[in-house]
Amino acid sequence: MLFDPRPKECSHELYGRQKELRRLLTAFKRGEPLILLLGIRRVGKTSLLKVALRESGLPYIYLDLRAVGEDGFTRAALYIQLSGALSRLSTRYRIADYLRRVRGVKILGSGVELDWGMKPPLLNQLFTALNNWAIEQQTRIIIALDEAQLLRYMTGGKGRLNFRALLAHVYDNLRQLTTVLTGSEIGLLMEFLEAGGKESEFYGRYREEVILERFNREEAIGYLRAGFRELGIEPEDNSIIDAVEKLDGVVGWLALYGYTATRNPDKEPKEILQQVITEAKSVATQELRKLIYASHNYRLVLKAVAEGVDEWSKIKRRIESWSGKYMSNAALTRLLTRLQNLSIVGKSNGRYFFLDPIMRLAALEL
Repeated sequence: MLFDPRPKECSHELYGRQKELRRLLTAFKRGEPLILLLGIRRVGKTSLLKVALRESGLPYIYLDLRAVGEDGFTRAALYIQLSGALSRLSTRYRIADYLRRVRGVKILGSGVELDWGMKPPLLNQLFTALNNWAIEQQTRIIIALDEAQLLRYMTGGKGRLNFRALLAHVYDNLRQLTTVLTGSEIGLLMEFLEAGGKESEFYGRYREEVILERFNREEAIGYLRAGFRELGIEPEDNSIIDAVEKLDGVVGWLALYGYTATRNPDKEPKEILQQVITEAKSVATQELRKLIYASHNYRLVLKAVAEGVDEWSKIKRRIESWSGKYMSNAALTRLLTRLQNLSIVGKSNGRYFFLDPIMRLAALEL
């Protein structure tokens, strides 16, 4: 169902992304070592990735790194998620004999369990075992890491994993593995990969980039019409146009609107749209409050841009007027750069703007 709020897994549920799907599948077939799937939140990256993994017919490991974050980005949390992914792979393919040779790996039937205690398995050895199996089977394995910018919380320090070095090792040496990294905080993902500049493990290495844009106005209208038509519903054009004007081309919000409308057939379209905007603003507000917790100055910057103050110098004057304090040029630049890296704010022709209209509405009420 097009309006299913969960990530899609079948191509017939994926609307308007055929070009990007073909690019991913072609990159898989070519054996690209590293693929980046980029786009703002709720634009459909996870759906596109899951459909591509299924359509490819290739064995794969999929990890949602947000789930690792729920347990504090520990090695144990990562290994629990990875154990589940390897178990699913082992259930379908005969990889157990290759994995059991790796220190810290236990095979229980078709289940795979990684020890995260005193002698955890080295991930480079684990991936080498997967590569050896793929060579023997004359196939390719896709390693898909969703929201990969979160890897930065697990890199560096005592007991931590050097993921840049690990990914570079896979890139250079394990030719039957393709790594796919998705990122909604695009700047932070690129920052993670390129930390150290010329000293970075990924400096000078090619990566295939697939960028998922928001739907334009015509695509967003077409998506809503197709979703309602799929369910035998013919809403008035004005209600669809109104929803697109308020929610823009962010497919996650459009799907929420369609899903809510189909579950509440007796409600007026305007009432449904207002309900969706209220729910969406609540989600966006929670995300923005995490920033404000780090620095109150984020609230001032977000509110200024939300009110239409879009030039650097004007933002600075507005913030100083509100706070009654001087803000250094460097401090404001850092704040705006961070918001761009988080894919909350964009910049074009020297002017700043929100990438998601719901985020702007949430910022107005901070």
